[in-house]
Amino acid sequence: MKKLFIKTHGCQMNFYDSEKMVDLLKPHGYQIDESPEDADIIVINTCHIREKAVEKTYSELGRIRDQVNLRKEKTGKKSVVAVAGCVAQAQGKEIMRRSPWVDIVVGPQSYQNLPELIAKVDPLTKNSHINIEFPTVPKFDHLKSIVTERGPSAFLTIQEGCDKFCAFCVVPYTRGAEYSRPIKSILDEAKELIDNGVKEITLLGQNVNAWHAEWKDKKVWGLGRLIKELSKIKELEFIRYTTSHPLDMDLELIEAHRDVSKLMPYLHLPIQSGSDNILRSMNRKHTVKEYIKVIEKVRHYNPNIALSGDFIVGFPGETDKDHQATLNLIREIKYSQAYSF
Repeated sequence: MKKLFIKTHGCQMNFYDSEKMVDLLKPHGYQIDESPEDADIIVINTCHIREKAVEKTYSELGRIRDQVNLRKEKTGKKSVVAVAGCVAQAQGKEIMRRSPWVDIVVGPQSYQNLPELIAKVDPLTKNSHINIEFPTVPKFDHLKSIVTERGPSAFLTIQEGCDKFCAFCVVPYTRGAEYSRPIKSILDEAKELIDNGVKEITLLGQNVNAWHAEWKDKKVWGLGRLIKELSKIKELEFIRYTTSHPLDMDLELIEAHRDVSKLMPYLHLPIQSGSDNILRSMNRKHTVKEYIKVIEKVRHYNPNIALSGDFIVGFPGETDKDHQATLNLIREIKYSQAYSF
């Protein structure tokens, strides 16, 4: 067996992608190793959400270079180094310029080609490979439903990309336009996860509540309908989803928080700012009042639901008054948890 080391940075979707890379490479004779020192292939799955995360990638690549050189001196074997994820998508050529020891750069829409890219690497020559294309055929059509070991809880990506173009966000450029995975593909993977012992599934998407797909009867399902269908799987005990956008919280999804006992009473619904002025600058396309109405409706259907949100402090142009508006909103909503940046 060859040794595979994967280091994952960033969001839950990156962790899902890393699990899929492991599933892809296991049939090719790779097994997970907890250390990069003796790994035959080292994969860094990267995050581009903030500048610090990008620089962290380059720092890590510097450490990996030293480990790869040390292994080569000791054993004569060259480790294959691959950079995946959103930094790979955004800075493919820059990675090769700053870190020429990297063998493979592969974007989040192209990692299904990782086994082929690894096979093309010649350890005796410098022949780096970059694949950061947005394929015309979505990657899920290429990813066979291979599920290896999982714990009791697992991620399941159902939606990728974003069409919202918030001013602070890189997702439309690294993950592409919104894409909703077909219903059968989701249900098949969910059942396979459950067959492997999973009891809780978290449905993932950059705008997960924008997911929609057509079923056999030509009717279009939204996330609420999908959750109801998943809840029919007897062995599945808990369902979660993240991350949602206020503009995509439709009534069927809100009703699911009342009607589906397996859907956990928790909603992560970012607003970013409590000031309409800043929301306009952010291109959020909703007002504070509209956001509060969504929260009120959710709490009407499930009074016991826990809420969390995202907040950006010090957005360009923010005044003390804008910041105070955010604090006032937080006090009004009474979030159970918050992520602030």
